[in-house]
Order: sequence, then C-alpha cells, then structure tokens
Amino acid sequence: MIRVFELFRKFNFKNISAKDLFLKSMAEFNPYEHKCPLCGTKHPDWEKHAAYERYLISFENGHIVTYVITVIRYRCPSCRHTHAILPECLIPYRSYSFLFILAVMQDYYTRSLTVVDICNKYDISISTLYSWKELFQKHKKIWLGLLNDTITSSLEFMNSFFAGEIQYVLKDFFLIAAISFMQGSYHTKKAHSVPP
Repeated sequence: MIRVFELFRKFNFKNISAKDLFLKSMAEFNPYEHKCPLCGTKHPDWEKHAAYERYLISFENGHIVTYVITVIRYRCPSCRHTHAILPECLIPYRSYSFLFILAVMQDYYTRSLTVVDICNKYDISISTLYSWKELFQKHKKIWLGLLNDTITSSLEFMNSFFAGEIQYVLKDFFLIAAISFMQGSYHTKKAHSVPP
C-alpha cells in the first residue's frame, strides 16, 4: 500500500466530509512522486492496475454516514506488485474513517457522555470503544515518547488534532511506527511508502 499524507495540512477537516477529503486527495495524487514500497524503485512508471470498492464510515453533522469509495491500485513495472493508494483519511483495514474514530475518542476523553451514550451515538459496541481507546493510548505513547506521554493527558493530545497542532505530522507517526495512526498492528505489512 502507498500511504498519502498531504491533505490535513491544507483543509479544516472539521468542515469537510471524509468522502470529500478522500476525493481531493486522490485528485491531487501523483504516483510518480512515490517509490515502490516493495522493491524500492524510485519514480517507477506506474501502471494503473485495478480498483476496488470499500466502505468509508464517517460521523458528519451529528449523523453516521456510510460512503462507498473506489480505491485505485497501481502496479510497479519493476517487481510487478500492486499497491493500493490510501490517503490519510482512511485507516488501512478499517471501514471507520480517521475522523470518525477521532470524534469517538474526543467524546470519550471530554467525558461529555457516558460510555453507553457514546456507543449509542456512534452505533459501536463497548468492546470497540475500549479497543480504540487502548490503541489510541498505545499510539499516543509511541508518538510522544514515554516522557511526553506521561506529562500530556489524552484529552490534551486529542484536542491538539482539532487545534491543528499535530495534524501535520501523521506522516511522521507512520515513519516512526511503520503503521498508520489508529491502525491495528496485526494487519501491518513489511513494506510501506510515503512521499519523499
């Protein structure tokens, strides 16, 4: 897969739909700026290979919205492997958008609703909420490092996403952890690519 980290620094993602973020990112995507994540060929002459549809679940204007989006796959001419193009609004192997999970975590850490109310609002199970919380805390620790994690509350960290302080470095987390923020580690592959 080729991860694309470009859009959050350009748009106020609180005022744009997850589908629009996806479409804008794909419209701006230039495959020739990416090396092959498997063989490392720089600037390969990518071939458009195939496409597949997947769900993208978001929470917008107080409602759960489910989109069907089309993910494009490119083939590297050197190694012949195919790679899906996944912008930052998508979390690999999950239907829920990055923004959906951030909204759930924000409600959880602001303590504005009970756990049951959060689960009802977002139509998720309690076990899903707690697995996201565990993953969020784990990734927060990786991102901030042990010392900063200790002195930064989860709510402060969460609020920084919406304040525009951290959104610029989703790519940095990907480079440090070799997975996307809020991506479960059990689905990781050994080859990833980000823009140079």
